[in-house]
Amino acid sequence: MQTSDIVFDAPLVSPAVDSRHFAIDRAVEPLRWVFRWGSLVMLVAMVSLPFMQVVSREIFSAPIVGVEELARFMLICSVFLALPYVISSGANIRMEEIVALFPAKVVHIAKIATAITATATFATMAGASMVAIGTNLDNATPTLGIPYWIFFGAALVGFAMSTVECGIQLVKIVQNKPIYVSFPQEQEPEEELDLPEEMRG
Repeated sequence: MQTSDIVFDAPLVSPAVDSRHFAIDRAVEPLRWVFRWGSLVMLVAMVSLPFMQVVSREIFSAPIVGVEELARFMLICSVFLALPYVISSGANIRMEEIVALFPAKVVHIAKIATAITATATFATMAGASMVAIGTNLDNATPTLGIPYWIFFGAALVGFAMSTVECGIQLVKIVQNKPIYVSFPQEQEPEEELDLPEEMRG
């Protein structure tokens, strides 16, 4: 019985470098920090508010007015504030198994085209958000009276920062640098974990 001599290459995974490795990344590091922690705060608030409402309603029989509306606001803000982080870290769907099947030159051209398209798209969305803010300055939510421009403001800053991130990635692609970043808090510990013998590879 003959054995196959065909060797299948593993899919190429786009590497990520430390967010402070390149000068262009160090320049936007403070902004990335604000967006990351801002989205985390919004996410925690979004999860906590309905829990507080359930406790207040079921245990104390005193529901808090407007909690559902505020939770929806936090949901919207967390999505838009987390978008630049998803882009910069490459956490979006990239189908790298399929991309790895194409020649390197084709992949490079496709990455440039994708970065240009994404930059233009997010810039357009940021402009549309500015228009929406201008046309909704007098509108507010019915219960808490949250101005609509705050909702569109979250979209504006999210899309604007996403435009910056895609522009940075375009520059990195042209310079043949790793386009995605990782943050120090996400790095695996250098020390080996003290695992039981049966769990060690």
